[in-house]
Amino acid sequence: MVLPRHAAVVSGRAAPGEVVTVSFFNISQLAAADDTGRFQVELPDFAPGKSGRLSVATASGDRIELEDVVSGDVYLCSGQSNMQATVRRALNEDVVISNSANDLIRMATVQVNPSPKPLDKFPSPVAWQKAAPETVGDWSATCYFFAAALQKRVQVPIGLVHASLGGSNITTWMSPQALLPDYAAAENLLSLYADDPDKAGAEFGHSFEQWWKNSGAPGTPWAASAADLRTWQAAPDVAQNWEKWGLRELSAYDGPLWYGATVTLTGEQAAQAATLELGRVDDIDQTWLNGQPVGFTSGAGSERRYRVPAGGLVAGDNVVVLNVVDLWSFGGMYGDAPRQLKLADGTVVALKDWRWYPVPAAQKYPPRAPWDATGGVSILKNGMISPMGPFGFAGAIWYQGESNVGQPYQGLLTRLFKDWRGQFGKDLVFAVVQLANNGPRVTQPTESGWARLREDQRLAVLADGNATLATAIDIGEPTDIHPANKQVLGERLSRAMAIQLYGFNGSESGPQIKSVVRVGDRLVLDFDAMEGDFVTYSSHRAIGFEACAGDVCRYVDAEVNGKSVMLLPAADATRVRFCWADSPTCNLYDGKTGLPAVPFEQTVAP
Repeated sequence: MVLPRHAAVVSGRAAPGEVVTVSFFNISQLAAADDTGRFQVELPDFAPGKSGRLSVATASGDRIELEDVVSGDVYLCSGQSNMQATVRRALNEDVVISNSANDLIRMATVQVNPSPKPLDKFPSPVAWQKAAPETVGDWSATCYFFAAALQKRVQVPIGLVHASLGGSNITTWMSPQALLPDYAAAENLLSLYADDPDKAGAEFGHSFEQWWKNSGAPGTPWAASAADLRTWQAAPDVAQNWEKWGLRELSAYDGPLWYGATVTLTGEQAAQAATLELGRVDDIDQTWLNGQPVGFTSGAGSERRYRVPAGGLVAGDNVVVLNVVDLWSFGGMYGDAPRQLKLADGTVVALKDWRWYPVPAAQKYPPRAPWDATGGVSILKNGMISPMGPFGFAGAIWYQGESNVGQPYQGLLTRLFKDWRGQFGKDLVFAVVQLANNGPRVTQPTESGWARLREDQRLAVLADGNATLATAIDIGEPTDIHPANKQVLGERLSRAMAIQLYGFNGSESGPQIKSVVRVGDRLVLDFDAMEGDFVTYSSHRAIGFEACAGDVCRYVDAEVNGKSVMLLPAADATRVRFCWADSPTCNLYDGKTGLPAVPFEQTVAP
C-alpha cells in the first residue's frame, strides 16, 4: 500500500464508543467510534518514502495489520473504457511490461461493484500490487503511464487506486445529492430498487412505455398478441447475433430491435409461478410478459432470468416481448442456452416462433434503468467510490465522456468535481483527459457531438481553478475508440499535474485560446499557456480553423505569427471553431513543448 504523506485518514467501523488506535512509523493516534460505530483517524504528515507497518487495533482486541506500507502521493484513476484499458493493449507493451519493475509505484484495482445504496466498505478487500512484469500488464494503461512519468518528475512513491467501468455514463459516478433535482425521479426509482427490485422493475417498464408514447412512436409493441407477432418478421436464429442473420439491414446495425415469442400453457400450468429464462442478450433488454414488464438487464455476459409471480400467466398463448439495445459491435440474443419458461413444479416449456420488428430511428436511444451499471445514476459512486471514505488522495485522473457524447456535459463534470471533493477534500486536484480523435473524417465543417463534449470538458476545467486538462486530440485513432498510445497521454497528464499540484513551471495543457479580435476583414487569435512559438506540421499554414456566422461555418486560411494566429478573410464571423469534428486533423503545436493547440469554440470580441 501507499499511504498518503499528507492528510492521511484511516476510517472504518467499530463498536459504538470503542477506542481505536492507528499506528504507523512509531506514531499512534487514538479515536473513539461514534454512536453509529464510525471512526476516523487523521495522521500527521510524513516524509515521502517512509516504510513500515500500518496497524489498526480496537480496545476489544480486533486488529488489522498491513506490512510494507510506504508514504507517498496517491491518485484516484476513474472513468470508462479508455481508463479501464490495460497496459497489454498499449503500444510496445512487451517492452513496457518487461521493464516495469518499480517497488515505489503501486496500484489497487477496485472490482466493478454497482450498488443501489452507498456502501461504507468494499465487499472484499482491495489488494495492492507493486509494479512488476507479473502485474503491470493488467493495470490501467492511462493510470500506469501517468504514474511512471510523474514519479520521474517528483521522485516520490506513487500510489494508484483504479476504479472504472467501460461504457459508463458520468451520472453513474455521481452521488444522489450531486444529481438532484434533475434526476430526482431516477434516484427515487433507484431507492425503490434497493428495497424491492421487482416493483422497481415494473415501474421502470411502465416509464419505458410512456417514453415510447411521448416520443411519437407507433403502437404498443410490448403488448403484442400472438396474432400481432405473426405479422412481425421471422427471426432466423436467436442463438446468433442479428448481424449474423444474413439480413442486409441488420448486418452492421447498432441500436434497438423488438423480439417476440410465444409459449402455450394449460390452465394448470398457467396457475403457477415461474421463471422466464432468456439466455444472453447483447447488450440491454427490457422484457415484458403478456404486456406487463418483468425485467431489465444491461450487460452482454449475463443470462436473463426473470421471476413471474403466480397470476402472471394465462391458459393458452403467452407472449414474451423484448426491446433489445445493441450499443456497439454484435447485438441481440445469442448463445445456446435454452429460452424457456420454467414453472414452479419444475416443468419446462420452450418459447417458440421467435420474431423481430424494427424500431424507428427516432427511438434509437431508449431510457436506461437507474440501476444500469453503465447508463444509470449513482450506481458506481455508491459501490466503488463511496467505500473509500475520506481517503487523502493527492489528485484524481478522469478519462470519461464517450458515453455522454450528444448530451450536455459541462454542468455534470462541474458537479462531479464538487461531489468528489465533498468526500475526499476540497483541495482535490482533477486532471481531465480531453477526448481523443475518433470517428469518420470530414471534408466540410459539420456539427460534432464529440467536439461539443471536448469543449464542455475544456470549459469545466477553465472555470474550476483546481483542475487541469490533457488533450488527446492528436493521439487517437479514427477507427478505434480505444487508442493504443497511452504513453503520450500519461506524459501529458503527468506534466499537467506536476505544474498544477507540485509547482513546476510551464504550460499545463498546451496552447489555449485567449481571445478573438476583429481587425478589418481579418480575425486575430491570441493564445495562453505557450512556452514557445507556434509551429505547423505538413503545411506552412495551420489547418482546422472555421469562421462561423450564425449556424453556417466555413474553413478559412490561417497564418501563424509567433504566439498568434490570423484568419482571413472572416469579416462576417461571429465565432471561431478549431479542430471541430469527431476526428479532426490538427497541425498546430507549441514549438517548444510539442503540445497541440487545444480544440475550442470562441466568440469574436465585439
